[in-house]
Amino acid sequence: MSRILNILSNHIDFHELVLLEKRADKLYRWIRNSFTGNLAYQKKLPQENPNYGGQRLMVLTSVPSYIDTELDLGTDIIIKKVRTFPGSLIKLSTYKSYEEYLKKTFDQKGRSHFAKCQNLLNECFTIRHQIYYGSMEKEEYQIVFNAFEQMQARRFKQKGLQSSTDPMLSEYREKTLELVRNKQACISVIYNGDTPIAISLNYILGKILHGFTKTFDSAYSKFSLGHIELLNVIKWSFDEGFEVFDFMKGEYNYKNRFADTSYPFLVETIYQKKDTFQRIWGHSVFLGLKLFYFIYHATRLVRSANAKRSRNISRNLLKVQKIPEETGTTSVEEKRVHFDEIKSQYIQKAICDYCYHNREPMDSLKFYLKEDHIKMISKKEVLIFKDL
Repeated sequence: MSRILNILSNHIDFHELVLLEKRADKLYRWIRNSFTGNLAYQKKLPQENPNYGGQRLMVLTSVPSYIDTELDLGTDIIIKKVRTFPGSLIKLSTYKSYEEYLKKTFDQKGRSHFAKCQNLLNECFTIRHQIYYGSMEKEEYQIVFNAFEQMQARRFKQKGLQSSTDPMLSEYREKTLELVRNKQACISVIYNGDTPIAISLNYILGKILHGFTKTFDSAYSKFSLGHIELLNVIKWSFDEGFEVFDFMKGEYNYKNRFADTSYPFLVETIYQKKDTFQRIWGHSVFLGLKLFYFIYHATRLVRSANAKRSRNISRNLLKVQKIPEETGTTSVEEKRVHFDEIKSQYIQKAICDYCYHNREPMDSLKFYLKEDHIKMISKKEVLIFKDL
């Protein structure tokens, strides 16, 4: 769709322009959160004689419908809006505290589960949570982004997706460090020791925090690591006085659990009133977009149901063998390795699951590599892990 819009019009993505490039002044007089009425952006020096004349037909995509805006393009324009993809968010400003949000959003069982997972995570690993906001060393930034790319590629592969990385990731890497240092973005990281195991990139517009993208090491999924990282960011958002946590596009189960409000994104077609050709062309593009998204919304539920039926549920089989403790001595052929040196993601996950079920600290385990298997020695037993 983006390629077609680039050919047909001057295509501008709201999120890229306003959040990544910080160029809201290019188009807007002001941007406001409609829930609270508070300005998220206001131009210091509006154009004295704004004139849209001579420009191409403009199409703005990814405009959140809950954000009110005033374009700084003059009054001689027509704006046509079409609903596109669904989004979701949390109205942070409607809760007195993070604790109130938890109580109103999750029942006692859900809150207890999160607390259990957090406690087990801390018990089994050397965990620390860091939110980079206002300062971050370039060296640490590169470490975090390298880890982000590796985890994302691994998760894309697990889902059977052809692309191994987000096509926007290189742009995120290029621009995010400066935004973090200027408090226009934050990066949330959960570390196991010095190794990042969960990361989210979040961009800021006024008092609105946009959760752009996130990933985590699936080896730790038994601990609900993605949910723990998200709760950390939500709590931080309350502490920092943000009004909205925006989950943005995409329909995922976790968003339905954590969000309290849904909204549609808009695509806006903008063209001149007095230019006959542009008015005809602009209205034609608007009708084409309207038809496209009508078909999209009409078939979305059908496609969602088919995707669930055709979802690939095959798993890589892993052989786990328990051997007598007296035979658990190491041989010269076996090399002592650290957990991070184990290449098989399935073996790593099996080990983390073992820690979860047995409340066993990772530091108490020893790992040995021999050809095609990993030997794990704990205080209780000796296990052999082998991919099939």
